[in-house]
Amino acid sequence: MIRYALVASAIISWSILLFLDTADAGYGRYSLAPDKVADGVFVFWGKQEPSTWENGGNIVNTGFIIGSDSVLVVDTGPTKVYAAEMISAIRSITSLPIRHAVVTHHHPDHSFGIQQFKKNNANIYMHKNGKALLELEGPTLLGFLETLIGANWVTGTKIDNPTHTIESERTIDIGNRLITIFAFNNGHTPGDLVVHDNKTGTLFTGDLVFYGRAASVPHATIPVWLRHLTTLLDMKWTNLIPGHGPIVTDKEAFDELRSYLTFLNQSATNAVKRGDTLAEALQIQIPTHFRHLAVVESEFQRSMVSLFRKLEMEEFDSTVPTY
Repeated sequence: MIRYALVASAIISWSILLFLDTADAGYGRYSLAPDKVADGVFVFWGKQEPSTWENGGNIVNTGFIIGSDSVLVVDTGPTKVYAAEMISAIRSITSLPIRHAVVTHHHPDHSFGIQQFKKNNANIYMHKNGKALLELEGPTLLGFLETLIGANWVTGTKIDNPTHTIESERTIDIGNRLITIFAFNNGHTPGDLVVHDNKTGTLFTGDLVFYGRAASVPHATIPVWLRHLTTLLDMKWTNLIPGHGPIVTDKEAFDELRSYLTFLNQSATNAVKRGDTLAEALQIQIPTHFRHLAVVESEFQRSMVSLFRKLEMEEFDSTVPTY
C-alpha cells in the first residue's frame, strides 16, 4: 500500500511543476544542432529553464557516439518531434546506421522519443526498473507534458517500451569503439543508466548529475544518490555530460549537487521531525548560495512535496503498532 501511495505522490509532485506554465499550442520545431565535445562524440544541449510551450520541453542533454560501423544515441528526448530531429541531425554528420539508443531513465524529457528510434530499427536499452516505471507512469506523465508544452509539440508521441533491459554492466561495440553501460539502482530514480565512451573518456550520466540547475527528486533516494555520486566521481572520465547543464571537467558540479541534495534531505527530514505541516515545510528559505541554480524556486517546492510525503509515510509506517 505504501509503495503505491509513494508512486501516486511522485506523479502528483511532477504535476506541480508541469502545471506552472500552460499553453494550448507550441511551435513544433526544436532546431537541434549537434555540438562536438570529443572525437566522434556529439551533444544536443538542453536549455537551463523550465519546460514551456516556447521550448517544447527541450531542457535535456542528449547525444550520440559514432563508431566505425554504427551510432549509439544517449537519451531520446521528450517528444516524437524531438527524436525525429535528432535522427535528422545525426544524419547530417554520418550516414552510419543508428543501431543503439540508451535511455538513462524513465523521466519524460529523456524517454518519450523511444518510438521514433524503434521505427528506425535501433536497439533500445533501459534499466529494468526504469522500464517498469515508464509503463506505470508514462501515460499520466504524457498527459501532463501535453498540458505543459502544448499539443503541437507532443502530436504523435506515444509511450513505448525498450527492446532490452539492463541490470548490470554491459559493453557494446559500435565498431572499433567500446561503449560501457553501467546500472545504478535507487539513486535519482529506481533505475538509472550511465554511458561511458572508452575511447575518449566521455561519460554521459543522465540525471545522476545536474550542473547549474536544481535537481529533481520525485523518485529519488537521496542517501543512495549521494553514494552514487562518489562512485561516478571516482570513475575514469575526461569529460562528463550531465542530464542538465554544461559540460563537467572537474568535481565542482559534484560538490554543488551534493550540497543541494543534502540541504533538501535535511530540510524535509527536520520538518517531519518537528511535526510541521506541508504548508510550513514549503516556507523553508532557500539559502543564498543555491539561488544561482536554474529553476530552483519551482524545483524546491516540488522536491519538498515529494520528500515530505515520503518521509511522512515512512514515519507513519514505523509508528503503526503490529499485533
